[in-house]
Amino acid sequence: MHLVRDVLDKQLVDQAEVRVGRADGIILHLNEHGQPKVVAIELGWSTLARRLLKGVGLRTLARDRGRGYRIAWSHVADVGVDITIDVDRQELPLERWQQWLRRRILGWIPGGLS
Repeated sequence: MHLVRDVLDKQLVDQAEVRVGRADGIILHLNEHGQPKVVAIELGWSTLARRLLKGVGLRTLARDRGRGYRIAWSHVADVGVDITIDVDRQELPLERWQQWLRRRILGWIPGGLS
């Protein structure tokens, strides 16, 4: 498998085939022999910004804002056109953020939940 071609920027879908984000980064770990092993896929704007703004000078700003959310590679069920993960979207921080946004902001705007 070619990680950059087959994983980066691919759409992630959960068990119910609902889109949960894109693979913005790949986390590798070097074992004691120096061989890399994929341990997680990272999602989030700060990960994407670090990758895209490399060498632009704004990369430090993205790094200082924290890291994205990581999904362990062991939760990757299939890599094809989309990446299927065996994680329920209700467990992901993005879903909790969207629920908060619906309750606290969109619920107060006329027509915001339609």
